[in-house]
Amino acid sequence: MLDILKHAHSGLRWVVLILMLLAIVNSLISRNYEKKHKMINLFAMISLHTQLLIGLGLYFISPRVQFFDGWMKEAAYRFYGMEHLLGMIVAIVLVTIGRKIAEKQATDIDKHKKIRTFYTIALVIIIASIPWPFRTALGGAWF
Repeated sequence: MLDILKHAHSGLRWVVLILMLLAIVNSLISRNYEKKHKMINLFAMISLHTQLLIGLGLYFISPRVQFFDGWMKEAAYRFYGMEHLLGMIVAIVLVTIGRKIAEKQATDIDKHKKIRTFYTIALVIIIASIPWPFRTALGGAWF
């Protein structure tokens, strides 16, 4: 079960990143706020929420998340036990609030501007919170 969740969580990361980038690019180049833009923004948010659910499952069964005396001094345990979770929750909240605020805007330009702002900030937080393989102390993988 651990391997299935881990690979699903790691693989879905690419879907999330692509959808987030697509939403941001759409907000940069589009003048009209059409149904396709709304759907891309929605799917980006849904994929983030799906990631959260899979991640919470991993949080409770993964050996990378352990709480013991001094766990905050160990980089990998601190990252998986606190930094990754906190960063991702903040990003998901930003996307969710940003999408809701954007939908309430009066003009299409304002809708795109809110999506661009909130999704870009969230994407930066997501990229910083991913355990990339080049962060060797964290033991992340590409998939």
